[in-house]
Amino acid sequence: MKLARGPAMLVTRGLGSCLGIVLYEPHKKIGALGHAMLPKIDEGRVKSNPYKFVDSSIASMSNELKKQGCQLALIKAKLFGGGHMFSSIPANSVFNIGMRNYEVAKETLSLLGIKVVSEDVGGKNGRTLFFNVASGEVLVKTLFHGEKIL
Repeated sequence: MKLARGPAMLVTRGLGSCLGIVLYEPHKKIGALGHAMLPKIDEGRVKSNPYKFVDSSIASMSNELKKQGCQLALIKAKLFGGGHMFSSIPANSVFNIGMRNYEVAKETLSLLGIKVVSEDVGGKNGRTLFFNVASGEVLVKTLFHGEKIL
């Protein structure tokens, strides 16, 4: 996870089933970008890195933003990744980590009262994100599917 104040560009690469999480406070132009691998910290064997898990990553990111003077009610979220990268696993299986990462993110954000304003999730493509902290825009690059700004 990285936190920055605009102008800054935060980047994460190689999002497959992992979830790219952007939390952004537009008035203060402060944002955080996380790259979480697994849904819940309680299900992990090694729990030393809260940013490895979607639920604890969102909680930690929101706490860091609050330390910078941001109010939860003003924070916006954007979600990316959560792909179904393993065709041998049925899409509706509990072992579809990408889908579970996305579901846990939506649940955690809802509990915190943080609104998801855009997302680019699912599919079978890897993604690279470029988060412009000054504007709040995220450039999403996908192999074979081009680029888009959310």
